[in-house]
Amino acid sequence: MKNKCILHGECIVFRSSLPANALPTKVEGSYKIVADSEVTGNHHVVDVSAGVTFYEADGVTFMQNEVPTHIRCIVAERHNSIELEPGTWEFGTQKEYDYIAGELVNVRD
Repeated sequence: MKNKCILHGECIVFRSSLPANALPTKVEGSYKIVADSEVTGNHHVVDVSAGVTFYEADGVTFMQNEVPTHIRCIVAERHNSIELEPGTWEFGTQKEYDYIAGELVNVRD
């Protein structure tokens, strides 16, 4: 399997494996927020259905999906919906270099 990395706004999603210490997380509703939108409230979410399970390990969110699902934004016009094919995925936040502060910071909406 080829490594796959998906950029969705400030959210970065890539093929991964589930760590041994990962614990299942309960999801209420039809989607899980995988990246908060600090400014606009237009969160990046993954649609939840049978065959889609989320986990957390050391503050990092993972997902195993036996069926295709999608990462999208609450406001559909903001970013395209991207299909996540079955597999194990890890979610994170893109970084950028702030030249004024002289440090890496999270990309923000």
